[in-house]
Amino acid sequence: MAIDRADWHWDSAVKLYRETYGITGELTEEQEDEIWLLAGNHIGMFLHWIIENGFEGEEADPEHCEDVRRGRMTGAEFLMWDCDGKLWDEDIREDILPFAKKYYEKQFFSDYGECCGGDQPCYGFISGEEDYARLRERIDAAFEAFYEEDL
Repeated sequence: MAIDRADWHWDSAVKLYRETYGITGELTEEQEDEIWLLAGNHIGMFLHWIIENGFEGEEADPEHCEDVRRGRMTGAEFLMWDCDGKLWDEDIREDILPFAKKYYEKQFFSDYGECCGGDQPCYGFISGEEDYARLRERIDAAFEAFYEEDL
């Protein structure tokens, strides 16, 4: 089952991109690639946390996961290139999935909005390391709280 997909956010991302850059005609392939990253940026931030903690699914490419951990690939790039823009249940280790689904559905977007992009609209930026560091603290705290409830 899909947790989130970049194509669910494409229309909003392309609309904002066109408005921001005054584009009315055809988009170039390079522009479309950038818009896909903008549409999947928030998903990629969560996926970055999953990979950083070794919680990725069994089918994940180990080299690309290491690239994400070392900062050579963003979570959004991993999402687009390795996951075809879709975050599925199987992209997350089965034992972590209950947390991931609950957090992503109930709290992630609030934390993402408070930690990333400043005053920029959701699809108007690609997150950097500072955004990720702030968001990681929130996800870590939610993860710890989730598993403390089970003790």
